[in-house]
Amino acid sequence: MTRQTMFAYGLALVLALSLIYTRVTTRSHYLQLQALQQQRDDFNVEWGRLLLQEARYAEPRYIEKTARRKLGMIYPVQEQISVIRLP
Repeated sequence: MTRQTMFAYGLALVLALSLIYTRVTTRSHYLQLQALQQQRDDFNVEWGRLLLQEARYAEPRYIEKTARRKLGMIYPVQEQISVIRLP
């Protein structure tokens, strides 16, 4: 075998190994991308749930109901209300 033939075989081997490495790396990155996209979708679903929960907690009706139930708060009667006028 001549030097040129040996060089050509060596170059072909290096190219084949680099092709295999590139394919394995690409597949690995693609699987990682899919996992990250799934995680993003899960986060978007959770974000939607949190927005709904935030809207619910911000409703005056919910706040009043919770204040009555958990804190025992009631509306004051007319005699308990004082109006303060500033000069």
